[in-house]
Amino acid sequence: MSIKVFLGMITCFYLLSCDLLATGGNPGEGRPCNEKVLKVHADSLGLEMTAICAYKKECSVKLGFYVIGLPDSLQGMCFGGGTELRLESFDTAMVVKDWKIYPVSLSQDDHLRFSLIDINNIERKYDIDFSEIIHSYTVRGDSVEVKSFDCLERMVIYKYRIEKNNGPHDIIDLYPDSLKNGKYVFYQDDLYFDKIYFNCSLNSQSSFKTDSVYIHGDVYWR
Repeated sequence: MSIKVFLGMITCFYLLSCDLLATGGNPGEGRPCNEKVLKVHADSLGLEMTAICAYKKECSVKLGFYVIGLPDSLQGMCFGGGTELRLESFDTAMVVKDWKIYPVSLSQDDHLRFSLIDINNIERKYDIDFSEIIHSYTVRGDSVEVKSFDCLERMVIYKYRIEKNNGPHDIIDLYPDSLKNGKYVFYQDDLYFDKIYFNCSLNSQSSFKTDSVYIHGDVYWR
């Protein structure tokens, strides 16, 4: 089951629950769900980050978040209008909403540091280290060495069977427990794709220690 399908299931669950709570189970009764927006921190969040790291260039990172659990004090209330918080980082400040995607910037040490601040001015801080992901490969002569990193769940290398940009290709799946000494080496010929796909996850994130972060994307080695 993919993350996107999983998120969709969560969305349907919340909207359906909200609608029944708001109307008493009868369509057309009570206040519609989309009139309320959650502006205080949820009990826990999920964050999804997509990163494209072009060769010798800054990574392009996008961020989205969604509510996993509401605080006990908010259970039974309807928030069909989604969630709205303020995001602040070293180079930006903006109002963000769940289920939307926002471009964000990494710091010079390849960390993504930002805060989500609610209507009560309570700050939820994040510090996500991208450095191991960005520097997960090393070119040594005519070979490329890729290595595992702490949050890695899966890494994929693609290789054409016939000639570059023509015909079918193979998928080389790599997992932390299948990497010999945590590394994999391949020759840098034209049959190999220029990029390495990865996905990883981090738990107990933010200053609240309640959130899950999913990171996926491509790192280009040439």
